[in-house]
Amino acid sequence: MKISTVQPVIFEKFKPSEEINKPKTNFQDLLNKAISEVNDLQLKADAQVIGFAAGQTNIDIHDVMIGMEQAHLALQLTIEVRNKVIEAYQEIMRMQL
Repeated sequence: MKISTVQPVIFEKFKPSEEINKPKTNFQDLLNKAISEVNDLQLKADAQVIGFAAGQTNIDIHDVMIGMEQAHLALQLTIEVRNKVIEAYQEIMRMQL
C-alpha cells in the first residue's frame, strides 16, 4: 500500500460577499414595513371573522382562529419590541457622560 503525498491546503483570501456591499435598509423603512405587515394580519383576521359571521361557506372556523392567533402573536411581538426599544432608549438617557 502506498501512502499518497499530502497536498498543501491553500486558503483563499476572504472575499466580501455582494450582500455586504449592498446598501443597508434604514431603520425607519424596516419599522414601517414590519408595522404594515402586522396591520395587514389584523385586517385579514377581521375580514375572516366578518366573513365567517356573515355565513360565507368558504371560510372555516379553524382558518378564522389561526388568522386571529397569527394577528395576536404579531401584535404581541410588536409590543414587546417596542418595549425593548423604549427600555434601551431610557437606559441610554440614564448614562452619564
